[in-house]
Amino acid sequence: MKRNREPLRLLMIGVFLGVAIWFVSPWLTGKVEPWDADAPIWSLSWLAVAALGALTGRLNGVCLPLGYALGQLLATIQSAFFGPFGALGWLFIGSYATAAVLVTLALVGTTAMLKWAWRMRNGGV
Repeated sequence: MKRNREPLRLLMIGVFLGVAIWFVSPWLTGKVEPWDADAPIWSLSWLAVAALGALTGRLNGVCLPLGYALGQLLATIQSAFFGPFGALGWLFIGSYATAAVLVTLALVGTTAMLKWAWRMRNGGV
């Protein structure tokens, strides 16, 4: 029996990207934390991850933004326990993750409906 490893792959890619934004952001923006940058790099990265997850065309595409959130949680674990605003940062990550998952689901649903409409228009099944 063949196992579908796509959700795990998407989750791991998301974790990698989530950790990466915390290490790349200071180099790109000059700020230690990506959400402190003058450019909207952090919020736009969530939109990009949601769109990439939706490109899978399947519900398991939500594993990408979930992995992205997990990677960021791992990258900020020290500040969550020892920093003055650590818990607040995790709330930000959680709220953006929720929004990204909802965007991914909406895009996957819209894509599925458009594919269905296209098939019905062109002769069915």
